[in-house]
Amino acid sequence: MRPDLQEKVKGIWGWTDEQVKCLSPKNQRLIEKGEEFRKWRLIAEVLEARNCIAGLKKGHKYVFHGSGFLLPEESTCPRICLWAVAAFVPFSFMLYDRIGQGENPSEFWIDRIRCLDVGVERGGYGEALFHLYCERAKIE
Repeated sequence: MRPDLQEKVKGIWGWTDEQVKCLSPKNQRLIEKGEEFRKWRLIAEVLEARNCIAGLKKGHKYVFHGSGFLLPEESTCPRICLWAVAAFVPFSFMLYDRIGQGENPSEFWIDRIRCLDVGVERGGYGEALFHLYCERAKIE
């Protein structure tokens, strides 16, 4: 990894020189593509919601940075629901992998997922169905 990039990631993650040396070649290649992650958003759009205590309704969106963190200022969901957000983790990994491979992450083959609540009829409380997809970020 380039020395200037090493210094940059040490500042971002708070890593020591010893920790930077622990990075595998694969991790280093992914870090070198860091600017690509800024260019993408992972969107989880509500398609259906029933009895959702978080107040989710059709059309609400959770928006995540390409690096995996929630962007509440770009999201339209009234509350952050752990049971919903937990279901999105595999999609974040797919986004990482596609960017790392130099592929376009804008379309998932499997693009629908339910929150982890199973609904009152099955012993839960509410439920929501999401469409997950990627969009280019509106970067200034």
